[in-house]
Amino acid sequence: MTAVHQDGSLPQHGHLPQPGHRDSVRLLGFPRDGRHVLVIGGGRVAAHRVDALARSNHLVVVVATHLCDDMYDLLAERRISWENRAPRPSDLDRAWLVHAASGDAALDALVCGWVESRRRPRRVSRGGRSS
Repeated sequence: MTAVHQDGSLPQHGHLPQPGHRDSVRLLGFPRDGRHVLVIGGGRVAAHRVDALARSNHLVVVVATHLCDDMYDLLAERRISWENRAPRPSDLDRAWLVHAASGDAALDALVCGWVESRRRPRRVSRGGRSS
């Protein structure tokens, strides 16, 4: 699964639409409802990507030591769940999609490495910098 613009191009990392601007990013579909989505990071980039995921019928778990205001709103609306801690390899046990958008390139690379080391079919989305 990956986010793409309607013209097929990939969005710029860290780009958030301006207020009143229609977001032209859409998500490709999951094969079925109820998939587990793991998001590493609680900043603006992660929140932007999580917003669309949280509108679906999937279980979205955010693992981060802090959340931005937009992410808190999603949590308050009970659209996501939050683990207030650093990520660990066992977080991937139930995840069908992993999105690393922590704002820390080394941490995002580490998480992607965990996914790759499992050598099981997974979808990995690596986000841009989070603020």
